Amino acid sequence: MKRSTFAYGTLTAVFAAAAVFSGTASAITPSGTVKVARVTGATPAGETLPNPNQTASQYQVEGTDLGILWDKGGGEIFALFGDTFGPGWCGNGGCGGGWRSNVLAKSSDTNLADGLSFSTMIQDTPGHAKELLSSKKINNDEITVIPTAGVTVGTRHYIHYMSVNHWGNPGEWFTNYAGIAYSDDNGQTWIKHPTARWANNGTWSDPFQMAAFVKDGGFVYMYSTPNGRFGNVYLSRVAETGLLNIGDYRYWDGNGWTASKSAAAPVAIGVAGELSVAYNAHFNRYVMTYLNEHRQAVVMRDSATLTGPWSGEKLLAKGSDYPGLYNAFIHPWSMNGTDMYFVMSQWTPYNTFLMKTTLSADASGGNLLSEPGFETQEATPVMAPWYVEGNGGIDRSNGGARSGQNNGFVRYNSGWNALKQRVVVQPNTDYTLKGWVRTSANNTDGYFGARSPGNGPVLGETRFQALGAYTELTATFNSGANTIVEVYGGIWANNGDTWMQLDDVNLTRSANLVAQAGFEQQPSGSLTSPWYANGNAGVDRNLGFAHTGANNAWARNTTGWNAVKQEIAVEPNASYTLSAWIRTSPNQNDGYFGARAIGGGPVLGEVHLTQPLGSYTLQTVTFNAGNRHSVEIYAGTWANNADTWIQADDFSMTKN
Repeated sequence: MKRSTFAYGTLTAVFAAAAVFSGTASAITPSGTVKVARVTGATPAGETLPNPNQTASQYQVEGTDLGILWDKGGGEIFALFGDTFGPGWCGNGGCGGGWRSNVLAKSSDTNLADGLSFSTMIQDTPGHAKELLSSKKINNDEITVIPTAGVTVGTRHYIHYMSVNHWGNPGEWFTNYAGIAYSDDNGQTWIKHPTARWANNGTWSDPFQMAAFVKDGGFVYMYSTPNGRFGNVYLSRVAETGLLNIGDYRYWDGNGWTASKSAAAPVAIGVAGELSVAYNAHFNRYVMTYLNEHRQAVVMRDSATLTGPWSGEKLLAKGSDYPGLYNAFIHPWSMNGTDMYFVMSQWTPYNTFLMKTTLSADASGGNLLSEPGFETQEATPVMAPWYVEGNGGIDRSNGGARSGQNNGFVRYNSGWNALKQRVVVQPNTDYTLKGWVRTSANNTDGYFGARSPGNGPVLGETRFQALGAYTELTATFNSGANTIVEVYGGIWANNGDTWMQLDDVNLTRSANLVAQAGFEQQPSGSLTSPWYANGNAGVDRNLGFAHTGANNAWARNTTGWNAVKQEIAVEPNASYTLSAWIRTSPNQNDGYFGARAIGGGPVLGEVHLTQPLGSYTLQTVTFNAGNRHSVEIYAGTWANNADTWIQADDFSMTKN
């Protein structure tokens, strides 16, 4: 639209680099994960790994964990560690003497093939790594302060940390609050900001206690989980200049951004512990890594956009290969190609290691389900992310699979028996579920579909009877108000011993990226997330003005710019087609329909409506996202000193 005087900030260099790459943005998968080098601790007898830092002798860091990595500017990265022990370390886990709650290293190493070398560690006395953020070290009060993420904006560095009240069972701990500390002297001293905090609640379940930071387009995005390793993943964001202003954060509610933390919805199903998220400019994909405690594995997901949809989990490293493994903090300088390096911890020997995995295109494409073919399940019975209602498990390497080595099964002589998985969805969005099923000859009552969690209302399903050979079944559904759904395949065993086998399950969302595209789910006459207004705009509900359905959007005024808008995540350098049905008042002669950079940035493509539209007319525009990761779509009009209106309905935006 014209008459804009807003400016739009440039993206950081790592994202701008993606603009010159014309690679694919299809899904990716890791393979060939190997341990490259030791990062911390002394080399034990018999270990042949490179150990460039010798932190035990150089900095009295004999045992430590985590290793959170971020670009601090000036050709260096920070490497941030958790509870650290020196002389007197017990040698097995986090315990012993020389305890510091956290320590910090710097590195300018650009050749990771032979390890991650530090240039130095922040020290309080020569040869002794300094504790950055103090803790009371009192159990059931504040036993420690553990960093979970870091980011640099300009010359100021930030650490997200958690104040741990006490440790619980394996994978469980309980936090007082999460907070942000900052440093203005290149990491030497840190200040815990007194109000930049997210207090935990009485049930120890606040979803914003652990974090991973991503900078993008003038914002810092914060992916979060509750304390411990068993929660889902949530998302918030704040302008780069507002990191310390808790009131400035906006939370993803499944459709858009809201000031209400309580309205936050998951972007990925846990169990998730020790998050890391980074953008791979080679593949045009975001990568999320974490420990899945139930699977005893470090896993990754990938997504074309920050808000998802995120792929199902893909295996990075297994506990059977690396006992006691946890976390996978991505090295930001390794995200311009196919080799991704990350720092991983092992509880025994309570130290950190540089790992490498190779990323490649994933044949499963945009599948939102984890373990769709049951191939990396370690053992029967069914493990996360699948679970069983009734009686079932995994057929492992027994020749029963449709593809690969494994498949899921249920079998019993009575009742309902099903394989299930929960997955994050966008509300009021269409999805297609597919899977391959075969059954015993006596099956008469099988179902494949999706429903609200906890055996809630069925959203869509396909009934099946006896299937002597693997047969592909399809169920389509709309997610309704749900942000999480439960997919299932199961049978009622009504005729004695009855079985079903399930393999190669796939869930994909519809191509239309516009949420609430027909305004049917808008609860009132005022626009609510994900839609918002410029000037005077709202929703006609049940007034007979809609193009289809009951509702439509409107903008109306006697002066100024008035429009309906929505922010949509996009893939850099991708081409999109945007359309909507529009009609206007007879005096409308200066309307605009199109897409632009968020924050009033450059117009990417638009249609100028210079003539009135007496009936709904389809308007279409194509545009390229350029180096952007989100855009703002709009339909509006300049009211030139007379009562002027525009109505819009049935939006669509698809990737070309």
